[in-house]
Amino acid sequence: MSPGAPLARDARLLLRLPAWVGDLVMAEPLVRALEGYLEGGALTLAGAARHLALFEERFPRAQRVEPSVPAAWRGHDAALLCTGSFRSAWRAFRAGIPRRIGFARDGRAWLLTDAPAPARERGATPLGLGRAGGGRRLLPRPLERSLAELAGLVGVAVRDPRPRLQLCERWRAQARARRARLGLAPDEPFLLASVGARPGSAKGLPPERWQAVLVPLARASGLPLLLLAAPGEEAAQEALAAACPGARSVRAPAADLPELAAHCAEARLVLCADSGARHVARALGAAVVSVAGPTDPRHAAGERAREVLLRTLVPCGPCHRERCPLPAAQALRCWHELDVERVLSAARAALVG
Repeated sequence: MSPGAPLARDARLLLRLPAWVGDLVMAEPLVRALEGYLEGGALTLAGAARHLALFEERFPRAQRVEPSVPAAWRGHDAALLCTGSFRSAWRAFRAGIPRRIGFARDGRAWLLTDAPAPARERGATPLGLGRAGGGRRLLPRPLERSLAELAGLVGVAVRDPRPRLQLCERWRAQARARRARLGLAPDEPFLLASVGARPGSAKGLPPERWQAVLVPLARASGLPLLLLAAPGEEAAQEALAAACPGARSVRAPAADLPELAAHCAEARLVLCADSGARHVARALGAAVVSVAGPTDPRHAAGERAREVLLRTLVPCGPCHRERCPLPAAQALRCWHELDVERVLSAARAALVG
């Protein structure tokens, strides 16, 4: 099969899904398109089970497998790789999959049969950002757009590129039961703040900045505040709960992804940093106010009708670093210079709207 030839509609295709929650959500339009395209074939979704739970009751013809199991890769006619890792290409090659489709990056082009080069930028300072790129770095862009282009090269049209998640009633019941145990009535309106961050990470809004937003917002709205964090992020959640004595706040144990989705769908407003929770909430059509520190907003620039994204222009960002490299006196400028009043104003407008 020559590179760029249309994928056979009766192909047995393995789709290696992204390893990060936000990227998995952005890959949903591709999954939807492939299920419709493979009329007489078979689709295998290779991804972490805890992430694939977001696709519960959807894509009934697709098999779900753990990507770390070598046997799960065998017996396919083609593999389409949403990840850019060398490992995913190596696994497809070792499994004897005849056609291997993915972007040429991470030194893996020789392992692929269809390997378009990813878009790059020239290294100048992008409009509206503070920091110039280093050489011809990969162009930061929404993953759903990149994957739609990759699919188009093998004849699969992604006609609706907007990620969409569907809420299951089981998720809703689970979330409402959790809130009831925390003292909230099942249909009581509430604010949801996803405030977790990995210890020491520069990508999470510091607790004192969250406090400056959430305390006045909860007081002004009169709505209870639900604080959520992912496993391993509880320290930031606990620090914020202790710092918000004036707000009516409740702390939920770290929710699994379906429960998180249900909380997002039923909240009056979701407040979050640029994280997986942001993508889950946007794909459910929730009202979202999100804040970005070191992350590049172009990575998730796809249109979402009910989201406002706020960030501060700083000369050192967006750097995308997990740890801020600046000296202590200047550390986390992207967060500490964020105008809290802008965030509050956007949140109030979202609640009114």
